[in-house]
Amino acid sequence: MKYAQKALISFLCFVLLLATATPVITRAATKMDDVPATDSKYQAIVWAVDNDYLPMKNTNNFAPDAQITEQELVVMLAKMDRNYALTYNADVIYNFYSDFYLPLDGLRTTANRSKTITRGQFARIYAALKGLDLDEPQAVQYLYTNDISTGNTGKKTYADFTPSTKLTRGDAAVFFYRSAKSGALAGKGLKSAATGRDNDKVTLPAGFMGSSNADFEEPKNNTGDFTGPKYVNNALQSIEVEKPNLIANGKDSTVVTVSLKACNGDPIADDKSYTFRVTSLNGAQIVDTSGESVRTVQSDGATVSAIVIAPVLTKSVHDTISFELVNNTEPALNCLVGEKLNAQVNYTPKAEMRINYEIYDPTNTGGDNGNTTPPYVPYEKLPEFFTENVIDVYSPVPLSNDAEKKLFHIGQQTNVTDALGNVVNKYLEYGGADTQYPAMGYENAVLQFETYDISVYLFEQLLKHRLNNSVTTPAKTEIMYMISEDGRPIYRVQGIDDAIASQVENINPVGAIIQLMTHMPEEKQLTLEHYDSVMKIYKILTNLSNYDRTVLLKYQGGKLLGQVEAYKKRVDALKESADAASRPTGKDRYTKVMITLVAPGQEDPITDYQGTVKIKFDGVEKTASFVTNTSDYLDKTGGPGTAVAYFDTIIYGKSKVEATLVNKIDPRYEKILSELKDKTITQEMFANPYFSKNSCSLDTEVAYVVDYSSSMKELDKENFRGKKTIELIKQLQAKNNIVVETNTHATLLAEGSTDNVLKKDLYKASKEKGATDILAGIELALTKFSNDSKTAKSIVVISDGKTSKSKLTKVISDAKKQGIKIYTVSMGKKAKINDAILMQLATETGGTYYHALDNLQLHQTFQKMIDVILCKTSASSCLNPEDLFEEASVTLRKGYITMNARVDGNCPNVEKVNVRFPSISGDVQFELKKRSDSVYMLTKQVQVMQEFKVNNDIEFIAYDSTGKVIAVKKTTLAN
Repeated sequence: MKYAQKALISFLCFVLLLATATPVITRAATKMDDVPATDSKYQAIVWAVDNDYLPMKNTNNFAPDAQITEQELVVMLAKMDRNYALTYNADVIYNFYSDFYLPLDGLRTTANRSKTITRGQFARIYAALKGLDLDEPQAVQYLYTNDISTGNTGKKTYADFTPSTKLTRGDAAVFFYRSAKSGALAGKGLKSAATGRDNDKVTLPAGFMGSSNADFEEPKNNTGDFTGPKYVNNALQSIEVEKPNLIANGKDSTVVTVSLKACNGDPIADDKSYTFRVTSLNGAQIVDTSGESVRTVQSDGATVSAIVIAPVLTKSVHDTISFELVNNTEPALNCLVGEKLNAQVNYTPKAEMRINYEIYDPTNTGGDNGNTTPPYVPYEKLPEFFTENVIDVYSPVPLSNDAEKKLFHIGQQTNVTDALGNVVNKYLEYGGADTQYPAMGYENAVLQFETYDISVYLFEQLLKHRLNNSVTTPAKTEIMYMISEDGRPIYRVQGIDDAIASQVENINPVGAIIQLMTHMPEEKQLTLEHYDSVMKIYKILTNLSNYDRTVLLKYQGGKLLGQVEAYKKRVDALKESADAASRPTGKDRYTKVMITLVAPGQEDPITDYQGTVKIKFDGVEKTASFVTNTSDYLDKTGGPGTAVAYFDTIIYGKSKVEATLVNKIDPRYEKILSELKDKTITQEMFANPYFSKNSCSLDTEVAYVVDYSSSMKELDKENFRGKKTIELIKQLQAKNNIVVETNTHATLLAEGSTDNVLKKDLYKASKEKGATDILAGIELALTKFSNDSKTAKSIVVISDGKTSKSKLTKVISDAKKQGIKIYTVSMGKKAKINDAILMQLATETGGTYYHALDNLQLHQTFQKMIDVILCKTSASSCLNPEDLFEEASVTLRKGYITMNARVDGNCPNVEKVNVRFPSISGDVQFELKKRSDSVYMLTKQVQVMQEFKVNNDIEFIAYDSTGKVIAVKKTTLAN
């Protein structure tokens, strides 16, 4: 039956019925023991029961927190829909709504009808019934604007709606009760399958996806519609998805952050950390900031975050990212044991024009300028039934004929659970004759010799040597198998040769260096393939204690020590030569822009596209061709399908590049890339600035305490703070450097002269994990300063400030006694930072607190700090006037105009902030009220603006005490 026919029959059946805009509330027909009259949802539930939209669960209980299935929801829809007049048999209802194209999983698969649905799914279904094809964020906003939902706390953001939480019977009653208040429900439906075509009809307010104004007060509403299990509701505060809609290309990523409290509602201390298993229903990768896949993440106090990389897909998919507490024995969070905290992420295949860039400037030795990043590193599978113990490795290594696969044949006596559930103790082999247990990969596992990380090459050389000397048939050797914190396999080769150990006093790191070097080729035979191996050995060398280094010097008269240093110089030179060879001749410095095209649902670029692209950077336009081989037109080292343009200018800091396809799209790809036609793609660029030459050279001692707790993952995904701190160490040239990494515990990474500490593997290798205890890091640093009273002493702290206060008074007192100034720096949005502790540390020790909103401001902060430390100049933490306004917004909502501004709290000279509305009849200007040291706000009724014809160009103006304009920020009105 066609849609029009069904609608006509439904209309005729209802022609004699009267519809009312307000639902009738009567006394509940049945007593409800589990819904008291004081419950905010009582009226809605009574209405749903009395009108037979939702039945009682049993004689006296409604079960408001019970989750509702899709079929139960569909039946309720049919009962309320004035266009439905058929039987309430599920098959009939689903058949009727099939022509409405509602996003119902039960239309395709009958089994899905009995599955529970989320609140986000409900939002899409309700919007579709009303005739709007919306994705989840837009559908949630649609519920807000039509007063169907008020959110959990009244903030009315996407996260506040808790879209990934299961829909309950109480939710459904409230939503439909509010819907009935605005008129009888009459289903319209869609004309084709739901794909989000009407998203542009719903405007998401500023900060809706959790990106702004977290500190501005919103009206509190105690009648929120969150009705999840109460014991979880106490613990779960919010789930934020940085970017809920990703391109299904294996590269696009987002950060999901869960905020918690203890089960009894108490706050969780910042120095507490819990482990969560993170899973994806649809194949997304969970990675750390280095790009390596992980299975578990650690919380930082009350927050736990995960980086999600979209899978490669050919169709749109809604994914659920689940956080599940593991290894927990504390009663404070026992209500979360066995519970999954779910976030919704969407993946959509799209045609892409990817813009990558590289910047080369020989005067800037900082390097790492560009956005070309290696793909994520997957974790190897764990041997399922093995226990953490000794395992056997058999010849050959690698097992596969294709050496690139890096597979090996391993075995262990272990307990195996068979198909009937019986536990059998047997010798299990992966990669043996039983095809049920295939060979295991080791390339992306943690590979070690003794306790030191080694390269794949060294791992294979060690195993081959031992297998060649095996006396068993078949040849085998033993190694240790363990599981890392993040769920990856660790394969450890153990046992330093007795002859070596006896000569170096059984000092493991020294013995490890000697033994590993026996497996390296001669210096002249080194290639870039050996780079990683040499660097692993060199890392062990640089971490030797003074005594261990002395022992190594005694071995063969110090010959080996010099050999390791020579090997490093050799591979460094090889790498530098390779980098130089890839640069075009005749260009001393340049910005290189590379454009590739990617088909929807693909990870790799199109390699045979015939056409050109117009690239614009710094006011200069160039046209480049997509090459079909492995060379570009300048240096013969390009990639297949890549259009390359070189620009002679470099813009340090923030800039942008634009790209537009020229002429007709290659006919072979016209349909696939149609959405790129006549479309200009813009890529934000950032070139890491270098520090200006030091104007002073004061002798100083400096400690660096950098926060690598889990919460920093969200604030600095690229670990820019680590790279920039290494540059700061090099620039300050302190005579004594103290380099500390802190999370749950503080770790001393290096100390001593600048040259010596820069040889160590510093913050570039650091990873965010655990809780925050920056005071422990400062305590550790304080013990490492000299007693020289003539040398200036400073501590630089980089953190979000979320830490325990228990040692604050003592730390400040100890620093003042030693005459040490503490300079503190926070990064990212102010709403994510606890700046009170950072300010107190700085002000009470004579230092300065800085806040850097982004990477450019972090560089500017460090540049100011260099002058303050080396020149003893007076410290000003205010950065650039043009960046004074951190946030500025004007929103129109329900007859009110709200003006919000946040200024850089480091700048104390802001006297007032005005908002100017340009108008043809004269400008309209308001002075905002100061709500805190950095927040200004004002709300006015729309009527005050009606006599003016204002345009959409609005200016925020900051003044100092003399009335001088400090900064101007332009914005537009948001509805």
